Amino acid sequence: MPENAPDRSAAPPVRSAVLLGGTGLVGGHVLRLLARDGRWGRVVTLGRRPMEPASHRHEDHVVDFDRLADSADLFRCDDLFCCLGTTKKQAGSKEAFRRVDLEIPAEAARLARAGGAAQGLLVSALGADADSRIFYNRTKGEAEEAFRDAGFEAVQVVRPSLLTGDRDEVRPGERAAEAVLGALRPALVGPLRRLRPTPAVDVARALVAIAAAAPPGDHAYGPRTIAWWARHV
Repeated sequence: MPENAPDRSAAPPVRSAVLLGGTGLVGGHVLRLLARDGRWGRVVTLGRRPMEPASHRHEDHVVDFDRLADSADLFRCDDLFCCLGTTKKQAGSKEAFRRVDLEIPAEAARLARAGGAAQGLLVSALGADADSRIFYNRTKGEAEEAFRDAGFEAVQVVRPSLLTGDRDEVRPGERAAEAVLGALRPALVGPLRRLRPTPAVDVARALVAIAAAAPPGDHAYGPRTIAWWARHV
């Protein structure tokens, strides 16, 4: 059992959450889980386009991500969930990729903390490292550092392997990698087990379970720990 596992001995107070990336692969699952979870009385999604309400507790807002500070009041919450993510090919350039995967999450973290959020939760990636020579891993690592630097009482970073699940958009490279890793799955044992693809729904379930437990301090969760938390949502 991981340290700081959920304590179900007492009912927690009702909390509020802000979610970025609610239309994405992981974020969509997170929204559905939060919207029906009584531990959160208010769930706010912020995005570029409107969404259908997921429940009576779901409050959706269209925001300009280039002027997030104009929407600072919307970041007043207990828990910030950041599930934003793209690819360099989809974004069109390294600069655009960094905007989505680093700059927007960093600004959101600062705004949420200023708005009273005690906990920041971030979907990162296996191999994230701010000192990496690999652009993708370095950007993800810098986003993690931005969340830590925001001053939250608790920072929860999940680092899944290649995500699997039904996406709205087609990502041929990820489909190919998923097929290769799927074929190699029986051989991915021991230290290599962490390379097995991670179901997006498991990442979402783990995020919600971890958010509810809210262990203080800075934490990072790899694929095996994600799988454990996903069973304890």
